Amino acid sequence: MYRALSALATALLLAGAATACTEERPDPKPTKKTAAPKKAQAKKNLADTYTDKLNAVSEGSTAHCASPSSIACSDDIGAIMTVVQDLQKDIDANGGASAYPKSTQQVAKMRAAQQEYEDNNCEGDPSADDPNSDCWGTMAITVGTTTLGMALTTDELS
Repeated sequence: MYRALSALATALLLAGAATACTEERPDPKPTKKTAAPKKAQAKKNLADTYTDKLNAVSEGSTAHCASPSSIACSDDIGAIMTVVQDLQKDIDANGGASAYPKSTQQVAKMRAAQQEYEDNNCEGDPSADDPNSDCWGTMAITVGTTTLGMALTTDELS
């Protein structure tokens, strides 16, 4: 009987050891998964991007718009305002008027001048070239590109 108990004890000991080796034990310190920190999205530098575009698209426009009735002036105004429209979308996506107050004001002035040009049917109208006509607002667009570039820089520095 003594042998039976000894054999039983040995069998239980071996069974316990085998079980201990095959059981997966939870880690005493579970690993914590931490989310990778989100990178702060850098604010897009609109002045660098759009000053060059505005300068390129407005080259020669002041001379062309010395005759507001000319097709060249009308084309220049259209090209400039296309860039201004793209800029406005980027301003809206990067903080809007609160982040770009001076630029937003300048864009509004340029849009008002474009609307006036269209409302007065300046393109192709010989009377548009009269110094007393309401078509000379084109200068607010052609010269306004330089003002807009400066406003962008000022807004981004503040």
